[in-house]
Amino acid sequence: MSKKVSVLILTQNSESSLKRCLDSLSLFDEVVIVDGGSTDCTIEIAKTYSNVVVHNSPWPGFIAQRNISIDKATHEWCFMMDSDEKLTKELADEIYSVINNNPDKVLYNICRTEYYLGKEVSSGHGKSWWQERLFIKDRVRYTGGNHHEHLIDGRPVHEQSDKVGFINRDFRVLHDDTYSMEDWVKKIPRFTLLVANEKFEKGKRVGALEVLATLYWTFFHIFKKSWRLGKLGFVISAQTALFRALIKLIIYEKSQIGFKNDSGSKDTYLG
Repeated sequence: MSKKVSVLILTQNSESSLKRCLDSLSLFDEVVIVDGGSTDCTIEIAKTYSNVVVHNSPWPGFIAQRNISIDKATHEWCFMMDSDEKLTKELADEIYSVINNNPDKVLYNICRTEYYLGKEVSSGHGKSWWQERLFIKDRVRYTGGNHHEHLIDGRPVHEQSDKVGFINRDFRVLHDDTYSMEDWVKKIPRFTLLVANEKFEKGKRVGALEVLATLYWTFFHIFKKSWRLGKLGFVISAQTALFRALIKLIIYEKSQIGFKNDSGSKDTYLG
């Protein structure tokens, strides 16, 4: 009997990209969606696909939600997707070929093609690269923070390279090829708050000078890697600098301006 794969996807107001994603997963008999509380048509779209199973889970944090999706899978092998990605048919075929031919690895890296402003990011910061995506359910977990990593049998992946393989890089996951500055601006509030809160809770504190230094140093550091992309490299460098500086600014505000409200239940900040 051929082995099967559970595709795992986290969603949160993902209606704009979800159909593209799910249309590319027709070869898989189980697609597990764990939704963090969408208020748009995400759930309605998901339920139109016969191979999709939807689970509701109020957002517990990125790592916890990823691990919840693993727990919901019913097959031995799991393949992790984002709702703004799609698979090529060649990759889907290759995944089944790998797991059904006596694989000797626990976890496999797959290359993702990155796009920005309609062009592939072929070099520099954020370029198309390998990501850990295909793995045996009972042996892999997520750990860390928003910048996650994997554990194999409870130990970090980087300590067990013999258990990690690579799928032919010609077969790829394709990120959203329409991703633009408008999409980034819509996502940036949530992501900066997630990362900043995580760092703040772990004791990170910054001064005003560090906020400014992060803005300028990040731009020049990233542009040094991405200048070959021309104008696209400039946008990516500026965008990354703004993102990292905003994280530092949020931490600065929390530690330098935040104060307890009357109930003492949370910090209140100048808005």
